[in-house]
Amino acid sequence: MDLQTFKKRIDDLLDRLNGSPAQHGKIGEQTITAASYGTGFAAAEDLGKSYETVRSRLERLSRAFGEQIEGLGIAVQITDKGYEGVEAEQAERYQTIRRRAEEHYREPAQDAGSGAGTTPPAANGGADGATSGTFS
Repeated sequence: MDLQTFKKRIDDLLDRLNGSPAQHGKIGEQTITAASYGTGFAAAEDLGKSYETVRSRLERLSRAFGEQIEGLGIAVQITDKGYEGVEAEQAERYQTIRRRAEEHYREPAQDAGSGAGTTPPAANGGADGATSGTFS
């Protein structure tokens, strides 16, 4: 597959994401009032808080996912045409996406006793024992 075909597939995926209920703006609109879970007992309040936590995290994940797809599309163009061959606006957008991804990246937690938070070397594609990170 050539780079232009690959970029078209990326653009199609981004269009589908933006038109779906998983688009970050639409996730933000999907709210449930606390009273919907009932009133007067702690479990209902906890459920409402948990829903809001999950919803806001899904919204951030959707935004980051869409930006990563967009960034991949721009990277394909840069690979095909060279950095000088893309419009300045696209190059700046690519840098913005890259910076935002770096801001949200968190090193995995290391639990010295249990090995929790580590990825076996085969799982991360290398033999260096590096761990996989997460995005906040």
